[in-house]
Amino acid sequence: MPNSLKAVLLFTRLAIFYFLLPWQLIRFAKPEAINNISNKYYKFAASEMFSMISGVLMMLLLIAFVTGFKKRISYGLVLILHTIGTIMTTPYLIVGSDNINMLFLAAIPTIAAMALLYILREEDTILSFKGKLG
Repeated sequence: MPNSLKAVLLFTRLAIFYFLLPWQLIRFAKPEAINNISNKYYKFAASEMFSMISGVLMMLLLIAFVTGFKKRISYGLVLILHTIGTIMTTPYLIVGSDNINMLFLAAIPTIAAMALLYILREEDTILSFKGKLG
């Protein structure tokens, strides 16, 4: 495998981590905001306790993801959870509708990048467990 592809896979992993990180940090900084987001976009109430617990679990998952730990599980869960969240916001992704939220469109190529990274996870070895870290 060319080193250039390995470098791009590392960059993709770091970019996805950076893309998802603010959504997890808000769970700690403004847990009440998670309830507003959950009600509006996902149609369920999320207490501050839920926000904190899910924040801890998601941060652990993101740390596993960014370090390349248990790639099949961590890369797969990140892809599945992000895809489910994106599907739940479909009304805000339809170009030409009154509900369109242009910022949400970034979720679509992110899913593609996550899927590509999942498929090529064995080649993603730079700064990952069973790569340069382990």
